[in-house]
Amino acid sequence: MSALLRQGEQVGLLRYRLTPEQWEKMLSAPGHSLPLLASWADATEATLLLLEGESPVLVSTPVLQRRYLGASRRYVAAVMGERMSRDLWGVEAQFARSDTPLLDSGCWTVTWPLAPDPVPASGRPDPAWAELVPPDRSGVAGVLNLTRVEDGSVECGLFEAHRGIQARLRGLRPTQALGLVGRVSASGFVAHPLAFARAVEQACGLLPTPRERDIRLLLLEVERLSLHLYDLARTAREAGAGLMGEQCAMLRERLCRLCQKHGTSRRLTDTIGVLPLESAVTEPVLLAQAVVDSLAPYLPRLTKLNRIYASRFAGVGVLSPEMAWQYALGGAVGRGSGRFVDLRRSEAGMRVDCLRAPVGHEGDALARNRVRLGEMRDSLALLRRLIASIGQSDGASPLPPTGEGLGVAEGARGDVWYWVRLDENGNLADVQVRDPAVALLGALTPLLASVPAARVPLVLSSLGLSPAGAAL
Repeated sequence: MSALLRQGEQVGLLRYRLTPEQWEKMLSAPGHSLPLLASWADATEATLLLLEGESPVLVSTPVLQRRYLGASRRYVAAVMGERMSRDLWGVEAQFARSDTPLLDSGCWTVTWPLAPDPVPASGRPDPAWAELVPPDRSGVAGVLNLTRVEDGSVECGLFEAHRGIQARLRGLRPTQALGLVGRVSASGFVAHPLAFARAVEQACGLLPTPRERDIRLLLLEVERLSLHLYDLARTAREAGAGLMGEQCAMLRERLCRLCQKHGTSRRLTDTIGVLPLESAVTEPVLLAQAVVDSLAPYLPRLTKLNRIYASRFAGVGVLSPEMAWQYALGGAVGRGSGRFVDLRRSEAGMRVDCLRAPVGHEGDALARNRVRLGEMRDSLALLRRLIASIGQSDGASPLPPTGEGLGVAEGARGDVWYWVRLDENGNLADVQVRDPAVALLGALTPLLASVPAARVPLVLSSLGLSPAGAAL
């Protein structure tokens, strides 16, 4: 497959453009498939983000007369991108696995709002679906429509949640865009702007200093600790493990106060900058030391509580290893189901020997809890190493500027990707975002098919799903 995609024209540092014939040949080729991370399409091109070994690669093909050959014929995880592109741009993925709306339930007053020629619509929602769980009782923060369709399967939608973020980002300078990027999702106040900054800096041929690189790593680990505590607390409360839930919530509140005490916001918003602007943290080492001192004594207690309540988490929301790889699930969800991908291992300056959290294969809430607790131990170990060696040189050199960049940050809930293209003035000509929620939404259809409605909030809490990451 690698050889087939490289038969196309190389149009960027990591991107190849295939003719429709080459695209079809690639999708129908026998043998091993490169793992799919994301798919998207607009009025001119359809694109896949693939993982080749540990390196990302982009492959695109033209959209002709609003049509292109859907990648979901080979990659089931491409369905969500195809559904989203159809709602926003009016482009049809031929032979797609599903043409069910993801964002537009029929209540929009304009069909295909991002298309060059949007079409006025009635603005009347489709009443055909019956809710599995009302959005306000789904157990997730944000709007998520779960509906049971005629054949008994479950469909996911984000019908009241679309915010037009990508359209609003176009034309902005990268520094102007940071405020919006940093609020895409509460699951990535650090991860989203960091992935965006890395994409822009690659496009411009810039490289942060070793100290700035380490401050970013430090902030990302503090956010990981905060979100893991949040997800553990929600899961425990939904499972009736009140003592564990209260302990996790107390520790998270303590961490938020430490962030505020050391000159940042409680959730680390607006701390990541795009070069030449650096991270807005005045006391990174003091913050890291305070976090380690405050949380480390409690980890053994949380581990013990997780064992005590293990029967309440075991067998909840089981995702098989096959599903984890098929849908490119990341974070604790993927690693709790045997998908051993952690993109921190390939980051410049990463102290890889600190990353020792076990990978589970059971795929249930208990396995995800164990991964989160293991990653919290890793985060504290990594913070200790950063305190002792902040600014350690790694000999990295910048890539040549191309006006196009791809950036990634391994957030607490999985890998966040940004692809950007800059115009001649350095403004954002195009932006594409891949949040781990997109992959997780695709997996909900098979996962929830046999889950009773009363158990859905517990399952979703254990997955750490934040729909905002997909409702762009």
